[in-house]
Amino acid sequence: MDASARSHSTVLVDDAGPLRPLPDIYAVVAREMPGRVLRIKRVRRAGRPAYAVRVLKPDGKRGDIVLDGSTLAVLERR
Repeated sequence: MDASARSHSTVLVDDAGPLRPLPDIYAVVAREMPGRVLRIKRVRRAGRPAYAVRVLKPDGKRGDIVLDGSTLAVLERR
């Protein structure tokens, strides 16, 4: 079956683990890298689910922070 013929219910998605509530993610980002959240993307780091968050910092520069998908601990900061 080609992609155009599939319904949304039949599309397979890699399960990156349970979703964390957005308010929890925003709270950690606000504490660790203040600014305006531009994007939150589910990714994998070392085979584990994670969230890559892009932030527009108050100084106008872009920042990126990666949070562990289950604990929301900071894994990377750029």
